[in-house]
Amino acid sequence: MQKSILIISNEAGVRDMLANLFTEAGYRVSLAASGAEAAKILSNSAQDFVLCDLFLPDTSGVELKRRILRLSPKSRVIVLSSFTVIRSSDDVLRFGTSDFILDQRELLDLLEAAGEERAPIALPVTDEHLKKCLIETIDVLVGLLEINDPFFGGNSHITMEYARSVAEAMKLSEEMVDEIVVASLLHDIGRVGIRSEILVGKKEISEDEYKSVKSHCENGASILDSIDFPWKIKPIIVHHHERYDGKGYPGGLKGREIPLGARILSVVDAYAAMTSNRPYRKSLQKEEAIEELHKHVGTQFDPEVVEIFSRVVEQKFYYHGVGGKPRILLVDDEVDFLTLLKLRLVNEGFEVIVAEKASLALAQMEKARPDLVISDVVMPEMDGIAMYRKMLELPGGGETPLLFLSARDETRMKVEALHLGAEDYLIKPVDLKELAARIRNIIRRDKRRKKGTEGEGSSQGVVGDLKNLGIPDIVQTLHLGLKTACVLLQAGRPEEGRIYFANGRISHCETGSLTGEEAFYRLLRLQEGRFVITHGQTTRKRTIDMDEMQLILEGFRRLDEEKKGTTRG
Repeated sequence: MQKSILIISNEAGVRDMLANLFTEAGYRVSLAASGAEAAKILSNSAQDFVLCDLFLPDTSGVELKRRILRLSPKSRVIVLSSFTVIRSSDDVLRFGTSDFILDQRELLDLLEAAGEERAPIALPVTDEHLKKCLIETIDVLVGLLEINDPFFGGNSHITMEYARSVAEAMKLSEEMVDEIVVASLLHDIGRVGIRSEILVGKKEISEDEYKSVKSHCENGASILDSIDFPWKIKPIIVHHHERYDGKGYPGGLKGREIPLGARILSVVDAYAAMTSNRPYRKSLQKEEAIEELHKHVGTQFDPEVVEIFSRVVEQKFYYHGVGGKPRILLVDDEVDFLTLLKLRLVNEGFEVIVAEKASLALAQMEKARPDLVISDVVMPEMDGIAMYRKMLELPGGGETPLLFLSARDETRMKVEALHLGAEDYLIKPVDLKELAARIRNIIRRDKRRKKGTEGEGSSQGVVGDLKNLGIPDIVQTLHLGLKTACVLLQAGRPEEGRIYFANGRISHCETGSLTGEEAFYRLLRLQEGRFVITHGQTTRKRTIDMDEMQLILEGFRRLDEEKKGTTRG
C-alpha cells in the first residue's frame, strides 16, 4: 500500500527537492509552505509521515508537531534542521520526541526505521503513579471549572497548596497529606447547587439563603458519594466549616472531634477568602488576614494549625496577600496555549485577562494598566515588538514589565526586545511551572522597585489579646485539643507569666518569684494584655497536679474572696 508524506517548508527549493526524492521512492507527496496550510491538509487527509522545517513563517516546527499529533495522532512527525552534531540516522532516533536530520541521504533510511513498530518507552505504572495522576487530573478539572470566575478563580488550587504545606509542616503521613490535598481541591464542589447571585451578590443574604450556603458541605460529600476514592476525603469536606468551640456547622463538633484535615482546611480556606476580592469587600493584606486568624484561635480555629500556617505563609507564600491579585495580560493568537497558560496562572493566584491580537491588548491597557504583560512575538496584524513600542507610548506603559514568549529563536529579535526594555525573551515551548516562578519574581521585583524593599518578618506563635480570649478560654482551648504548648502572658509590666501545657494538661506555671498554683492564681487576675501561644514548647518542671477546671474554679473563688474583703473593708 502506497504511503503518504506531507512536506512542510517555507523554501520552495527544499519542498521541490524533497518531493522528487520521495516521489521516486514511491510515496504519495503533499506540500505545505506554512503551519496553517499543513493544518488544512491534515484536517482533510491523514498522512503516514510529516517532515517539517524547524523554522516556519507562522510557527516553530516543534510547536507545529504538537498540533499535528492532536489532529492526526497516527502520523509520524519528524522535524528537520541543519543540526551538525548528529552524524547518523541511528543517532537521530535516540532523540525521540524531536528528530533532527543532518542531510537528505539519510531521510529514506530514517523514514523506513520510523515506520517500524517500536516498543513504547514509558515509566512503569504503579499505584503511586496512578494516585499522582488522579490528583493532578482533579486539580486541572477543578481549575477549568473556576478559570473564568472573577472571584473564585484559582481558589481551590491555592487552598490546596496552603493545606498541603501545613500538612507537610505537621509531618503527617503521606496518605494523610494526599487526603487533605484532594479534599481541599474538592471542598467547595457542593457550591454547584447554590445560585450564583447568593455567592457573589452585594446585598445581605436572607436566613433561607444562608441555609442554602451552609448546605454546600454535605452536598459536596453527596456528589462524591458514589466515587470510591482511595482516601477518606468526605469527613474533611463535610466538616470544614466546623468551629473549634463547637458553634460551627453542620455537626457542631468541637476541638479534636473535628477531623484534623478539616481543622487545617478551615484555617487555610478562611485565609484564602480574606486575601481575595469579593463583590462586597476588597481583599485584606497578608498581615491583616493573619491577625484575623489569630483573633479567632480557640473559638473558630485550632491554635496549633494557625501557628503553623502563620509560619508557612512567611516561608513559602510571602508573595500572596500583599494587596489585590496581580493582573496579568496574556497576548497570543494561539488559543490552546492561552488557555493552558491562563489555567496555570489563575491557579498560582493571579488575575488573568487575555487578548488574541495586539490591538485588543493595547485597548485593554488603555482601560486599566496590568501588573505584567506576557506576549507572543509573531501575531497577525501587528507583531509583539510593534505592540511593545506602542505600549511604551501609553501613559504609564513604560512602568509595566513585559515578558516575550516566542517560537522564533532569532538573535536580532531578542536583542531588539531586550533593548526596548523587555524583562526576558523566552522560547516556546516553556515549562509552565518554571514560567510561573519567573512571573512571580518579576512582579515581586517590580513591586519592591516601586515601593522600596519591604522587610519580611517572621511569625512566632499565635499572638492575641486577653480582651478577646481570656485565660480560662485559653486553658479550655489547649485542654480540649490535648496540646503541648507554652502560653506567654504580658500585661504591660516588666513581670511576665508563663503557663506550660503537656498533652492538654497544665504542668507548670511561673510569674515573678511565684511558681505552681500560686503563680496561676496571680495570672488569672489578668484581663488585659498580650498573649503568645507557642506550640511544641515543653519544660521538665512539674509544679501543678491539680485538674484544670478545679484550678480555674479555685482561682475564681479566691478572686471573689478578695473582692468581698475589699468591699467589707
